[in-house]
Amino acid sequence: MSLRNNLYHTAGDGFTVRFHAQHPVFGGHFPGNPIVPGACLVQIAEELLADHLGTPVAFTAVRNLKFRRPVTPDMVVTFTFQPSAKSPDTCIIELLTHNETDAEFTATYMCTHSDLQ
Repeated sequence: MSLRNNLYHTAGDGFTVRFHAQHPVFGGHFPGNPIVPGACLVQIAEELLADHLGTPVAFTAVRNLKFRRPVTPDMVVTFTFQPSAKSPDTCIIELLTHNETDAEFTATYMCTHSDLQ
């Protein structure tokens, strides 16, 4: 299930994300101090990588995942995708706010058929 237009929407270049602060996930994660769940950030990256590549993808591995600081619903986050020199189906993904890294990880992916989603 896509999180686009439910938890977030894209702005500008299509890789900049704004969150819907009233989404129910923020009521439980965490009450009074909401942050975007890490699993949601990884799924958003998968959705945006599919846009970037122009084909549906699924992550088959996520490695070296580092959260540098919490992502809150009021933040505007830009996702960047850098192909890995080691493998054509691997990329380095960074989440940035005001040119500061919020999170980074390496993802291996496979292209999927749109009828599977």
